[in-house]
Amino acid sequence: MSMKSFWSSRKVLVFNLVLAGMTTGFALAVGVLAFNGTWTPQKTAYAENKPIVVPASLFEMQNTFRTIAKTVLPSVVEIKTQSDVANNQISPINPNQQPFDFFFGPNTTPETPQTPNQTPNPNPRAPKIPKGQRSEGLGSGIMVERQGDKVFVLTNNHVVEGSNKIVVKLSDQREYDATLVGTDVRRDLAMVFITTKENDLSLIKLGDSDELQVGDWVLAIGNPLGLEFTVTSGIVSALGRQGGPDDSVNINNYIQTDASINRGNSGGALVNLKGELIGINTWIASPNGASVGLGFAIPVNNAKKPVKDFISKGTVQYGWLGASVTDIDKQLLKDLKVPGSKGSFIPHVFKGSPADKAGILPGDFVTAINGKEIADTNALVQTVGDLPAGQSAEFSLIRDGSVVKKTVTIDPRPKETDVKGLKLWPGFAVSVLTPELRDQLDLSPSADGLLISQVESRSTADIAGLKAGDLLKAVNGKALSSVSEFYRALNSSNGEIKLNFTREGVELSIGVSR
Repeated sequence: MSMKSFWSSRKVLVFNLVLAGMTTGFALAVGVLAFNGTWTPQKTAYAENKPIVVPASLFEMQNTFRTIAKTVLPSVVEIKTQSDVANNQISPINPNQQPFDFFFGPNTTPETPQTPNQTPNPNPRAPKIPKGQRSEGLGSGIMVERQGDKVFVLTNNHVVEGSNKIVVKLSDQREYDATLVGTDVRRDLAMVFITTKENDLSLIKLGDSDELQVGDWVLAIGNPLGLEFTVTSGIVSALGRQGGPDDSVNINNYIQTDASINRGNSGGALVNLKGELIGINTWIASPNGASVGLGFAIPVNNAKKPVKDFISKGTVQYGWLGASVTDIDKQLLKDLKVPGSKGSFIPHVFKGSPADKAGILPGDFVTAINGKEIADTNALVQTVGDLPAGQSAEFSLIRDGSVVKKTVTIDPRPKETDVKGLKLWPGFAVSVLTPELRDQLDLSPSADGLLISQVESRSTADIAGLKAGDLLKAVNGKALSSVSEFYRALNSSNGEIKLNFTREGVELSIGVSR
């Protein structure tokens, strides 16, 4: 390539343009420095130096949480259990399992095989335990009282139920073998104790769950998913929740919280900002087995009497009224001339029970006990259950529109088998014939009387042959058109009544006595 061609090429042109740009930039930089004087580079970025202003109230809240954690954690324990189970009792966690199973689901671990010389099962009807199968469970507990060398730990019944070995582990990793004191199925509570001469174990302070309000800050402390001694925070989402697992047995009215609760939290502490125990974490509502912010705790006030009973008697003793109780709808409240809707209805009374002896009658509506308003049936059951056996209580009732007061001497609650042997009076319930019921039963608009909606099994009415679906026409010859008329006729009798009714269009009558 000739020299002339070289200098006119595209590459040389681009090079010259770049060089010219660099020279111009350098000249401009020198000019700026000359105009502004000596340039000093900045060593610190201003954005990083800007202080973060945190309200003092947030630091106070943080310090409160720290103090609660330091104070309460030593009083919360981990509870490990072992129990022999059959193969069909072992199942993985799944979305359809019960909340109790989620909290305390079984896991199988190998065990030393049985030897040929081992004693055979003494009960041939009991399920045989498969060789090498053992269920291990994990839950939480709370140290609530100490007497001498015994330290008592409160937990849930479903945490220790069926266990043949219980180990309690403290937050400082000390472990103790524990002994079961007693269980309370109705409130899903249990108590175990450990024995130690060490005097540095920390007991929790019991608060007053009746003072709780929706929106209060709470902390949940336990051992979720095996992560020992975890603290989570939230608020009280609701109060007085009913139902839950095994709601046909339990009588709790739960605290609902959005503080995170998971498997292993059962039996752990729910505390307020004073570090006081206000609930025992028990179950969650979840579509998939994981925490979704719907956790439930037993109010500590529900546990105070059981704690005393466990320690003094080894079992929980409930008071017994001796009457069947239920909630009723607005129509029946109006029929019975009950002002308002708070209270509980008594459709049946057990013969010879405290209620019967005190003069409480079927058809009465309980509004208060010892001056304390009864909100609903659940509240009545809990209030009566906490009444000491042998003591008297004043019941405020509505009877046929009038206020009646009866003094009842409470008995200890008998065994279920003993209760089933008692006579229930009258043993059947009635309802007004509504248009909806007429349609369901295919009755003509002219059909009159009251529908027998329920007959209690093994009651006198049941034995006499009365059936649900019968149409009750009259009691002792008095025609009926309302539920209040039925109870008025029933209670005005001397204990023997004649019932006229129809069944599938056939007129029948029977005599029933107490």
